Amino acid sequence: MRPRIGLFEEKRGRPRGQSKEYYDYLKSVVSLANYHDLDPKQLADAFSEALENTSAHCGSLEISCRDMNHDSPTFLIMKNEQVVWQSTIKMESIRHPDIRNYLKNLPIPFNSKKKKHNIPQKIGILRFGMKGISVRGKIIEVPPPKTVRTRFGTFADVSNVMVADETGSVRLSLWNGQIDQFHMGDYIECSTCTVHRFRGELQLRLGRKGTLSTINEL
Repeated sequence: MRPRIGLFEEKRGRPRGQSKEYYDYLKSVVSLANYHDLDPKQLADAFSEALENTSAHCGSLEISCRDMNHDSPTFLIMKNEQVVWQSTIKMESIRHPDIRNYLKNLPIPFNSKKKKHNIPQKIGILRFGMKGISVRGKIIEVPPPKTVRTRFGTFADVSNVMVADETGSVRLSLWNGQIDQFHMGDYIECSTCTVHRFRGELQLRLGRKGTLSTINEL
């Protein structure tokens, strides 16, 4: 049985001469193209076009180059005004001269249409509507819990703690028993999150299958 790495069914692993960042970019392109029924080479060309012209289209996807941090621009992909993907990519990966040949030989993503992506994100590039992401940060503020009435007519305790990394900060809703499990100064990782907006402020919320745990450091 061939080993699987992430969504991909690998034949020989990463080819020689390719950096991990570049190989991850190739896999992301193929995965996104397969998920949205696009040609990976055309999607790669759209990334390059967005780098030069700020935005580009590929099929039903709109690709925007939003922020430039040294040699690593941040790209946002939207479909029908909904965020579907966002990540920071090294410029050298986008402009690699042999990218079309490498894409042609990369294995097709394994079951990517049935598997939701849980894409790690820095807090500073979070946008309203992002789904299925993971975030790491340090708890820097823990407000006293408040008792609120839920949409189901029951009552629950909630504390909207502030979580920060080197790029920014965001509120994270802790409910009931979660409030006592996490404390000021804890480093945490939350997965399968959705970015909401509450009273004009971005807020992270865990999905039904989301997880929240402490980690040693960022």
